[in-house]
Amino acid sequence: MAIKRVRIDQLRPGMYIHDLNCGWLQHGFLRQQFLLKSQSQIEKMHHQGMHDVYIDTGKGADLPGAPTEAEVQQVLQEQLEASGTQKAMLPTAPVPQRAEAVAAQRILGEAQGVVKDMMQDIRLGKQVDPAKAMPVVDEINASMLRNPGALLSLGRIKQADTYTFQHCVSVCALLVSFAHALGLDAEEVREVGLGGLLHDVGKMKIPNEILNKPGRLTQEEFAIMKSHAALSRELLQGTPGISETVIRIASEHHEKMGGCGYPLGLRGDQISQPGRMAAIVDVYDALTSNRVYHKGMEPSDALKKLLEWSGDHLDGELVQLFIRALGIYPVGSLVRLSDDKLAVVVEQQEDLLRPMVRVIYDAARGYGLPPKDLNLLGSDQHIESFEEPAEWGLDPLDYLRA
Repeated sequence: MAIKRVRIDQLRPGMYIHDLNCGWLQHGFLRQQFLLKSQSQIEKMHHQGMHDVYIDTGKGADLPGAPTEAEVQQVLQEQLEASGTQKAMLPTAPVPQRAEAVAAQRILGEAQGVVKDMMQDIRLGKQVDPAKAMPVVDEINASMLRNPGALLSLGRIKQADTYTFQHCVSVCALLVSFAHALGLDAEEVREVGLGGLLHDVGKMKIPNEILNKPGRLTQEEFAIMKSHAALSRELLQGTPGISETVIRIASEHHEKMGGCGYPLGLRGDQISQPGRMAAIVDVYDALTSNRVYHKGMEPSDALKKLLEWSGDHLDGELVQLFIRALGIYPVGSLVRLSDDKLAVVVEQQEDLLRPMVRVIYDAARGYGLPPKDLNLLGSDQHIESFEEPAEWGLDPLDYLRA
């Protein structure tokens, strides 16, 4: 008996679905775990763009030779660690995380307010006004240049009733950081950031009872929700001050490399680079955010999911570059050091394996410690492993607030 990963084309009635392996995606299945009873269920998965899933061989039919979940995780961990041997793509932050946290908190609050007002204007039938949005992008950009970890870590804290607005701000910040890492020029960075801020404007044309439903969507509701990407293009096309980059991000962030995305089913290079970047960032933020229907993943687990979904869903080369931009130990990760102390990652260094951390807990003795920053770049300590915060009753984000 084991949990195994199988491709959709290997599924057969009688297998028991343990995990649909699409944690970022709203879908038309009412449950994540169920017994496959018909070929039509498999065809539905394929139609919704699922590539592979996890089955429970203790509750249904087996597939000899399929990799176990443990084997898959081992390969992904090795891939993630291999990314850490590469040089960081962003320079060391000139401002310490703790110093930038106050400004980052203010910028987040103001940005979410502006996005909320813009979205409400769209609901009322008004045109998108980039003149209102661009100052927000510039503020986010300035904060990211001072210390990207401060704003990105605080951006993971989202409220259910304002999730859409907060998600837009987080996607903007992640895209700005990604664009800097790729070496885009200043104006391209601003356009990509604006695209992130406006990427979900089409959701304002989706009925509130579907957009804010506290649970998974039915198949019919999911079809309506998927229309938001095409609606975003309609809202932005022809709007003064809106570039093609912004439009492509809004309309392409749900397209997939294998052609099974929406709204147009584009594949590979048919999807613009900004669109492929936005797909990665949109998934990462969705995975790491707490929602009504799933608890957010730890950043390290989300990075491994990006690696797992590379190729058929996401641009694998860009995923690798995104990981190098974010760090294999993203800010906010809980890690165990070689002396059995637990620490929260607070800043990236040029050496991705040796970030700046904040030591908070003695795992060997079982008690908390006064938070103390430690630069692993000049220390004889090193990171042994990621740790699951829930197992220690810790919330790493508590140690990143100002």
